[in-house]
Amino acid sequence: MRVCLLLRSWLKKAVFATDVCLAVPELTVKTPRRAGAKERQRRAEALNRHRADARVHSLAAVGELAYLREQLRVAARLTAKLAAKSDIEEMAQLVVDELHETFAFYLAAIQRLDDDGVLRLIAGRGPLAEVMTEFLLTDQPVSEGVNGRVARSGATALVPDTKADPDYIVRDPQTDPGSELAVAIHVDGAVWGVLNIEATDAGALGEADVVLVEAIAASFGVAVHRASLVTDLENAFTTALAALTSTVEAKDDYTACHGEDVAVLAERVALRMSLSSALARDVRYAAMLHDLGKVAVPSEILLKPGPLTDEEWVTMRSHAAIGGELVARIDAFAHLAPAVRASHERWDGGGYPDGLAGEEIPLAARIIAACDTYDAIVTDRPYRPARTAHEACEELSRVAGTQLDTSVVAAVMEELDEAQAA
Repeated sequence: MRVCLLLRSWLKKAVFATDVCLAVPELTVKTPRRAGAKERQRRAEALNRHRADARVHSLAAVGELAYLREQLRVAARLTAKLAAKSDIEEMAQLVVDELHETFAFYLAAIQRLDDDGVLRLIAGRGPLAEVMTEFLLTDQPVSEGVNGRVARSGATALVPDTKADPDYIVRDPQTDPGSELAVAIHVDGAVWGVLNIEATDAGALGEADVVLVEAIAASFGVAVHRASLVTDLENAFTTALAALTSTVEAKDDYTACHGEDVAVLAERVALRMSLSSALARDVRYAAMLHDLGKVAVPSEILLKPGPLTDEEWVTMRSHAAIGGELVARIDAFAHLAPAVRASHERWDGGGYPDGLAGEEIPLAARIIAACDTYDAIVTDRPYRPARTAHEACEELSRVAGTQLDTSVVAAVMEELDEAQAA
C-alpha cells in the first residue's frame, strides 16, 4: 500500500530529464567547466523543444490512476523484454528507449562502470542527446559527479535540487536539469553501473520515482547477470565441442581444420538466410560436429591418397550415421544430431545415410552440405590439390538443384562475394 501511495505521488510530478548518449559532465562544483556560448544555445533550444513537446503536457494532465497503471505496465513490459535479450548494449538501449518513449523523460541514461574506474555511457535517450554527444565527454571518472558517488557507494542518490548538491557537475546554471535520480545497477553483488534520470525542474523527482527506477535497475541487473551466465555456458559448450572434434584431429588434421572453417561459413550463411542468432549458432555447432563419425573410419581409408574402392566408400559413408548416433547420446548436443546425420544427404535424394531429398533434409544440414562442398574444393586433399575459389563457386552452381539446395547455394555465393569485397 505504501508503495502505491508513493507511486501515486510520483504521477503528479513533472516529466523528467535528458537523453541519450549522455554522460555526466566531467565537472565538479569546485572547478566547474562552464559551457561555451554555442553549447548554451544548443542546450536552451533542447530545453525549449522539450517543454513544447505535446507528450510532456499530456502526461502532466493525465490522471493519477492512469499514470500508475502505465508505470506498472512499463515495469512488467521491460522485465519480459529484457528476458528475451542477450546483448547488454541492446538491453540498455531498450530500457532508456522504453522510459523515454512512455514518459517523455528529459534524460534517461545508463552508464557502465569499467575496470579502469571510468563510468562509460552505453545508452541514453532524451532531448539533450545531440547536445550531450556534441559537447560533452561520454566518459566520467568514478570519482566525480552524483553518478560517481552512487557507483562508489552503491546507494541511490535522489537530488531534489541539483544546485544544492556539492557533487552535481555544473555545465550551465541556466539550462542544467533541476533534479536528478541515480540508482546503482548491481550484478552478482557488485556495482555494474548506474541508471540515471534527470528532470528539468527542481523538486520534480521524489521517493516514488525511486521505487520505479530501482525496480527497473534491478531487472536490468538480473538480465545482465543472466546474459553473462549464458555467455559462460556458450564458451563451455564450444570448449566441449572442441574437445570432441580433437579426437578426429588426432587421426586427420584436415578434418579438424575443415570442420572449423565450414562452421564459421555455415553460421554466416544461416544468418544471411534470416535464421535467428540462436539457430545460426546451432548450425555452427552442428557443422563443427558433422565429421565426428570419422573417428570410426580406419586411418588407411581416411588418409588414402588415391580413389577409394566400393567397400572403402561404404565404410567412409558410415561416418554420417555414426556421427549422428554419437551426438545423440550427449544430452547437451542431442538436438544437433539430425543435422549431423543428414549433412551428407543430397537435394535429389542421392546422398547418405538415409536417402533424404529436398526439404526432408533439415535446413541446417543443407547449409552444412553447401559450405562443406565449397571448403572441400578450396582445400588440399590427400588425393588432389586445392582449386580456386572461382572454380569452387562454378562447381556449386553446377550442382545446385541436384546435389545442393539452390537457395542455400545462392546464400553461400552472396556471403562469399560480400566477404571478398570487404
